[in-house]
Amino acid sequence: MIRLFLNILLLTCFTNFQSQEFVFKSYVDQNNISTDDYVRFTVESSERVRLDNLQFQDFSVRQGPFTSSSSQTTIINGKFESKNEYKSTFVLAPKKPGKLVIAAIKVNYNSKEYSTQKIIVNVDKGQKNNSSNSNKNSSNSKLFAKISCSKTNPYIGENILVNYKIYQSSYHIRNLEITDYDLPMSNDFWTELLEPKNKQWKESQEIINGISFRVFTLKKEIISPQKSGKLTIPSFEVSTVINRDFFNRGVPKIIKSNSPVLNVKRLPDNSPKSFNGQVGSNYKMNVKVSKNELEVDQALDFEIKISGNGNLKQLKFPNIDFPKDLEKYPEEIKSKIQLTENGVSGRKKLNQLLIPRFHGDYEIPSFDFCYFDVRSKKYITLNHPRTLIKVTKSENSSNLETTTSGKIKTVDQEDVELMSENIHHIRSKTKLHDFSNPIFGTAFYWSILGSFPLSLIFLILFLNNKDRFLNKEKAHLRKTIKQVQSGFTGIKQDFSNMNQNDFFKEIYKLWNIYLLNKYDIKLSELSRDKIKEILTKSNVPTENVEAMDKILNVCEMSQYSPLSNEDAEKTLEDCENLIKNLEKNVA
Repeated sequence: MIRLFLNILLLTCFTNFQSQEFVFKSYVDQNNISTDDYVRFTVESSERVRLDNLQFQDFSVRQGPFTSSSSQTTIINGKFESKNEYKSTFVLAPKKPGKLVIAAIKVNYNSKEYSTQKIIVNVDKGQKNNSSNSNKNSSNSKLFAKISCSKTNPYIGENILVNYKIYQSSYHIRNLEITDYDLPMSNDFWTELLEPKNKQWKESQEIINGISFRVFTLKKEIISPQKSGKLTIPSFEVSTVINRDFFNRGVPKIIKSNSPVLNVKRLPDNSPKSFNGQVGSNYKMNVKVSKNELEVDQALDFEIKISGNGNLKQLKFPNIDFPKDLEKYPEEIKSKIQLTENGVSGRKKLNQLLIPRFHGDYEIPSFDFCYFDVRSKKYITLNHPRTLIKVTKSENSSNLETTTSGKIKTVDQEDVELMSENIHHIRSKTKLHDFSNPIFGTAFYWSILGSFPLSLIFLILFLNNKDRFLNKEKAHLRKTIKQVQSGFTGIKQDFSNMNQNDFFKEIYKLWNIYLLNKYDIKLSELSRDKIKEILTKSNVPTENVEAMDKILNVCEMSQYSPLSNEDAEKTLEDCENLIKNLEKNVA
């Protein structure tokens, strides 16, 4: 039994190891040099291969090859992952100035041919005094930030993947520390943040223009443009410290990304009447009716389910004109939406409860759902035909009444609803009262007389506190402020039992509640720049505006890099002081 288990385990490991793809690539440490400089050329593979007949026509080999190898095995959730690296490095000197080419290298592995990409190196004339200048000019390419978009010519409402990344040259920078960054977003986009599986995006490697870079992903999100024209994604700035260690303070550097411009196309003008703004692909509509025959007062479930790939969170269900004699209850909407790098996908379901009050034949009319398909670039309409419902009498039928539509129902006198005060049933009993005696001096008289000063007192109290009773917005705002203040107090009491991630999420959530309710900021506009702008327009003191921006920045930073307990305590203290200052200024 043990031997069988070991055989299965070894077979699983072997299968997982064999499933690793063969990697073969080459890169250089720099691609802008002079004839007095050298370039390091590295060939890397995931399995040991022979490099035969290497020829460098435009370069001479000064040193190498230097070979190295490494192996790494990890087990994640019971899955084995093996990573091998075999490197051969050459030190090459250019033979002449110009655009020199390092030709592609071909190898054969498991009866299949693999090839690297050719690399172009820009070589200037050899001048010793200018070589340092050329290195200085090329240093900007050793560390840079970049925003990349999956599409640059989308339609309105189409899903686009946006990556915010930092690129670090593997040769020139030993380590990199990110101290601060700000990732703004324009209000012209609907945004959905992609969450990494392990709370942090995995580091990767890319080769750009022949140079190998370590790539750090700061954020990934799905955006949908809300209007046509040229829309710009704002650039972001990152504050970093390069090559800091025990013996070296490092070099601080601020890098700024690009600002991609999207050419957003308008949707065609020939949209059907049933089109409600959905843009995507592979939409399907499924309609279910619990039964087609039922009795009076029995429940009927009507369900619409729409699935597809697109901006499902903005999906609007078709308007259905149900027969008036079918009593409608509040509809229930459920969503199951997935957010991946391919966009937003999933389904949205509407459940409508209907109860027929009269017997007869009912018709639920046909309805359409229309969306714009980004693949075929045309409107597609999904239709559901009319539905016939047959309602029969219940077994408890007695008296009959015919409705305007020719249907019949049971009626009792006690069930009649009074539609007007002018018509009543004939009363069978009458009670007379004697009004011959005057009311002067009676208890009723004195109660009426004493009610006037009491009414006057209540009127004065009401007028003095009119805002508290009538102004629902102010009452709601006071309730929200108390909720936020009590929230900070609760966090302070539970501080020792909370982990940092939950702590900063709660802080960020409380400030969002405060800002959304007090300053009427829309959820789609909730960015740090917009908050600073609105607080400044609201005449909030500058020191309070800066304090708010600092707190929000710390909360956002905590999602990507752990902070110390001292930072958490300082943030909580700043929050308590800020909420006191903001409410003191209002008072």
